[in-house]
Amino acid sequence: MMDAVLFGAVDNALLVAGIACGVEWGELFVPRSYRSRAAGAAVGGFLGNAISDGVAGFAIGPGFAVGVFLGCLLVGPALVPVIRRASRVS
Repeated sequence: MMDAVLFGAVDNALLVAGIACGVEWGELFVPRSYRSRAAGAAVGGFLGNAISDGVAGFAIGPGFAVGVFLGCLLVGPALVPVIRRASRVS
């Protein structure tokens, strides 16, 4: 059980770190016309999740980890309307 708790803590810590980085440095990833802290947080959360899932994949093997990471990135185009909406909110 403690392994699962540790896994969950590390997984979410990486996700939160991604969100925090997106809030602070989102302008590096979001087009100028859509820049906002909310849009940065969305991109940071997206990337943080991809990284945390990729790291988790190493429990199975390096090839699996890379595949999971790339699979997470495949849905990146779905983030476009989220960024547009987030830029209008904040």
